[in-house]
Amino acid sequence: MLENLVQFLGRLHPLIVHLPIGILMLAIALQWLVVFPKYARFRDLLPLLWFAGFISAVMACLAGFLLKQDGGYDEEAVDLHQFLGIALTLITGFVFLIQSQRFPQKLLLPGVLLATFFLIGTGHYGGNLTHGEDYLSQPLSALMGQTPVKKVRKPITNLNEAIVYADLVEPVLEQKCYQCHSSKKQKGDLRLDSPESLLKGGEHGKIITVGKADESDLYKRLILPAEDDDRMPPKGKPQLTESEIQLIHWWLDQGRGDFTKKVAEVPQDDKVKILLSSITKGAPSENASTEPSEIPTAKVKLPDASVLQKIKELGVVVSPLTRDNSYIALNMVNAPNFSDADLFLLAKISENIIWLDMSETTITNKGLVHLKKFNNLTRLSLDQTGVSDVGLASIQTLPKLKYLNLYGTKVSDQGLKLLANCKSLKSIYLWQTKVTPQGVAALQKQVGKQVEINFGIDTL
Repeated sequence: MLENLVQFLGRLHPLIVHLPIGILMLAIALQWLVVFPKYARFRDLLPLLWFAGFISAVMACLAGFLLKQDGGYDEEAVDLHQFLGIALTLITGFVFLIQSQRFPQKLLLPGVLLATFFLIGTGHYGGNLTHGEDYLSQPLSALMGQTPVKKVRKPITNLNEAIVYADLVEPVLEQKCYQCHSSKKQKGDLRLDSPESLLKGGEHGKIITVGKADESDLYKRLILPAEDDDRMPPKGKPQLTESEIQLIHWWLDQGRGDFTKKVAEVPQDDKVKILLSSITKGAPSENASTEPSEIPTAKVKLPDASVLQKIKELGVVVSPLTRDNSYIALNMVNAPNFSDADLFLLAKISENIIWLDMSETTITNKGLVHLKKFNNLTRLSLDQTGVSDVGLASIQTLPKLKYLNLYGTKVSDQGLKLLANCKSLKSIYLWQTKVTPQGVAALQKQVGKQVEINFGIDTL
């Protein structure tokens, strides 16, 4: 209980620290203004302001000290911020004593100047700890026409020779995760800026389960609802795109979290090949649009245990996507004989299923009729099945579907017209189908650029 109290009081520091900042800024400004006769009547307020600044600075220092015990920050940076904060507090108290006629008035000007200097320094380095080193300097550099210095990554000219981690995964982590998990800051005692750190994990243990992406915290936290406290990156921070999440899943699952393997050395299904085909210059674009979590925030009943058991007996891989197991992903990779009748069984827990991969199964248009009940489904893979245009009539009504893979099916331009009615779609995969470039162009015109239509890839 004491530990929780200390943690609570420490986390008040970001709130308390604004009190001395505001009070001291007012005191310093007024200190210069009272030189003018017009403002001389405010001189009597100065001792009170400096005293209030001193007391609030002491409170901020104490809370800051407790916050430091919580960890998660670069030790050298915290020590510097702490030193400046304590120095500012002592100087503030000294200026108050001068104002109270306890020390010679000739020391007032040096005291005020020192307080100004340390106030700026303390605030600056505190901001660096919270927002990163370039938080203040980056917009100033842009204003002055200076280009920020960034780590230069060579364009990928031969994708097969690219290192999966260094050339594809690391740039994503650098853009979206380093601000809170690097040498400068270690939220949850976790660093993601080196292979050693990734393998070590954080205060909650390891984040990589070799060869099992769905059991790895590094992946699981990416797909939690935005409101979940364990969601990473947290709400309000730049989020990973769907493609970036898929990339990390592939690296953890098929790449087994290896840091040295080349792209050609890691197994790739056709979905991954399509994903990799869009990567021509290393990392995904820094300005790539972010997408909200695919996991609904609405509470649903847990899936019926007896139905789940029957599904597992078919060879279906069941992966929980939430801590309470209310939302799940189903994969038929070990159930090639999965049929239309089996899909009827899935319909009994349709509200719990948000990812459904029926690739290379015996599913047909007839079975897809059952999908009309899958109102929470966000991903659907039907690649290399017997599905055709007729089956898309059942898919077009799915209200939350974002990802649809129709690779290797009999879908044609006629079926694409139905997909225009599915307003939630973000990505459609149509490689090796009966669709034509003209049909793709017509669909793209209808749905707009916010929908990514993958029609073909280069040989990898």
